[in-house]
Amino acid sequence: MKNLVKCLIIVTISLFIFSCSDGEDGAVGLAGQDGIDGVDGVDGDTGTANVIYSDWIPNGFSVGGGLNQKVFTLANSQEIIDLDIDLDISVVLVYARGESVLLAVGLEAVPLPYEYRSEEQLYTYSIDSGQIRVLGLVTGGNSNDFDFFEDYRYVIIPGGVAAGKSVADYKNMTYEEIVDLFNIK
Repeated sequence: MKNLVKCLIIVTISLFIFSCSDGEDGAVGLAGQDGIDGVDGVDGDTGTANVIYSDWIPNGFSVGGGLNQKVFTLANSQEIIDLDIDLDISVVLVYARGESVLLAVGLEAVPLPYEYRSEEQLYTYSIDSGQIRVLGLVTGGNSNDFDFFEDYRYVIIPGGVAAGKSVADYKNMTYEEIVDLFNIK
């Protein structure tokens, strides 16, 4: 009989606990005090979202002739004006590629200046009169055809401060590092 009484007590308590219904929701409380407005942050350094790069431009050196130096223009002054870029305060990088030559050693492109020693040629670039030009210089007595590279491309990082890096930092980076850093296609 003791067990029956214990069971009835347990069942009664269980029914009491599980049969209780939720009470009604209370009224909405008073609105709290507004928080204090924050202070505006400081503007960051100039970003690199506006990096400009050209398509690959075919080699424009003339073939033959008696000159030990040849020049062709990658971007003329009107193109630079249309880009609204000041080359004097921008970082300008120029790259060259030659599909069969560079791919054989695992490179897509190389930065200029580049010395092609077996032909005694120097490939470099200049920025003058608002233009970006590629120069081919014969450093010895060999060919002046300057056909080692097939295409050229320029990358312009406008402005004074670009992503916290110096001009030297960018010039020491490989083409692949620049492509990754600026998401160049």
